[in-house]
Amino acid sequence: MAMLLEAACGCDKGRIRKNNEDNFFFAGACLPAENDGLAKPAVLRQALKQDLCLAVFDGMGGENFGEIAACAAAERLRDTVGGRARFFEPYVDYVTELILNLNDAVVEKAVELRTEHMGATVAALFFHRDVAYVSNLGDSRAYRLRDGALEQLTEDHVERRAASAPRKKSPLTQHLGIPSEVLRMEPYMAKGAIERGDQYLLCSDGLTDMLEDAEIQAIMRQTGHAAECVQRLIQAALENGGRDNVTAIVCRIL
Repeated sequence: MAMLLEAACGCDKGRIRKNNEDNFFFAGACLPAENDGLAKPAVLRQALKQDLCLAVFDGMGGENFGEIAACAAAERLRDTVGGRARFFEPYVDYVTELILNLNDAVVEKAVELRTEHMGATVAALFFHRDVAYVSNLGDSRAYRLRDGALEQLTEDHVERRAASAPRKKSPLTQHLGIPSEVLRMEPYMAKGAIERGDQYLLCSDGLTDMLEDAEIQAIMRQTGHAAECVQRLIQAALENGGRDNVTAIVCRIL
């Protein structure tokens, strides 16, 4: 019997920002560049018989360029994965090339708009047969909750600061939107077997900057459905300050 996936996606502008620079790819869709997030979680339920891709994006750049960058990457992912023509080549190569393709989309949009101040992070989750692949650039994250224990599956691409450095957010060392002649992108990649009962979380830093991992773990353990989990995670981030846009996708393997 095939495993069943229950998933939900939530996206909120937060309490401080005037615009939403987050985006996502969920159930084959993404948001337009100008958006206020989702009024309620989008939901997805399907058997894991076919390949599935999910992703979150966090735009950066100011002057509305952040949401344009995130949207450009999300739309490129939608258009590429929608064809599914290359889903059956070696999967690690496929995922790496796909993330680099998203980088090209943001670079091309920056050239079109004649700006150098434009980029986005990405954290993507791919289900292929009985294996889950994650890949990221930047500080958007993927987690897995298994047997009650939460594990970060992605790697934050941030500058390492000395312990004595001020408590200021570290700059990113990699993100979507850097031309290949400036820096060779090296997307982080991890994979692992899917097990019944696993829960996966994709999120922008609007969630992880507001909640400690222990708080995220507690909410994921205590909620019964993916949509409820997404709502509680986002609400907790808002209650803790909501200083940034926040996007979360929760997947449960039933």
